[in-house]
Amino acid sequence: PSELLEICELSLDKMGAVFEDSNVYMLHMMYQAMGVCLYVQDWEGALRYGQKIIRPYSKHYPSYSLNVASMWLKLGRLYMALENRTAGVKALKRAIAIMEVAHGKDHPYISEIKKELEDH
Repeated sequence: PSELLEICELSLDKMGAVFEDSNVYMLHMMYQAMGVCLYVQDWEGALRYGQKIIRPYSKHYPSYSLNVASMWLKLGRLYMALENRTAGVKALKRAIAIMEVAHGKDHPYISEIKKELEDH
């Protein structure tokens, strides 16, 4: 995993000389790096990548995209794990708002996330 993360970071450095952070190739590489950070339980690293990804995702994808909801969900859970409850609640509520439109208000996923909010 550390070698994979190093490759992601090297790729981001090289591509960053040519592309903006909002470029789809940059976003894909950041997403991969975030995944590696999650795998090795580097919550701060995963959060840093997620924070870079969310704004461009919100521009590239439609308003009620599950890709955006999924990123808000990951960010919310990361904030909660890092004991930033205020940011966590805000991110989870953004995920819920998108998922209520995409899945419907009674979907089990939404109930699960709402329960997470109550438990924290």
